[in-house]
Amino acid sequence: MTAHIIWDWNGTLFDDFEISVAAAGAACRTVGGGDVTHDAYRKAFTRPVRSLYERLLDRPCTEPQWSAIAECYHRTYQSLLHRVGLRHGAAEVLERLSGMGVTHSLLSMGEHEEVVALLKREGIASHFLAVEGMTRHQRTDSKRTAVVRHLATVREQYPSAFPADRVLLIGDTLDDNDAAVAVGAACVLLDDGSYDPDQAAKAAVPVASGLDAAAEFGLRMLKVLA
Repeated sequence: MTAHIIWDWNGTLFDDFEISVAAAGAACRTVGGGDVTHDAYRKAFTRPVRSLYERLLDRPCTEPQWSAIAECYHRTYQSLLHRVGLRHGAAEVLERLSGMGVTHSLLSMGEHEEVVALLKREGIASHFLAVEGMTRHQRTDSKRTAVVRHLATVREQYPSAFPADRVLLIGDTLDDNDAAVAVGAACVLLDDGSYDPDQAAKAAVPVASGLDAAAEFGLRMLKVLA
């Protein structure tokens, strides 16, 4: 192993930003809110997800409203899934990195069964040592908690691998970076991710344009590449 990459799924390998914003807009409208623009979504994005909607609506959500938002979002997102697929070049990047001795795992905050089905649909499941989404028994709104758990799972299966200074997380949200820092891993975010660019710049978060550039940048941070 030269390095191990933990890949985020939604918005990173899976190019679903457009339909995520569309579904968020539908969810807001169902409780009396307005349309959601790309810029507003990026500036409001946070976890827990309920706080994202309270920012978009500029008011607290009641329990019935939150239930309606969650139901509408998932229904709308599912109806649009056929329109989207892998980010451009994702399969080729995974193949090239594997040829360099880099290993991969995937961690998603989405539903586990949905992620597994989409990986099968897109034909890239074989690249990953482990794939984890959220299950009913392991649900969390904290990417940090999820990354800690994910690394423990992978290290249990491969005990001789993955020292912290050889782990890179590639994602698209500021909580991806926070989670990586918490476990001593490197992180690179895609420059079109779900975050406020000004906040990323203030925090000096490494960003790159596209998966290939993100992987190269991150591997240089780990000193795997000169």
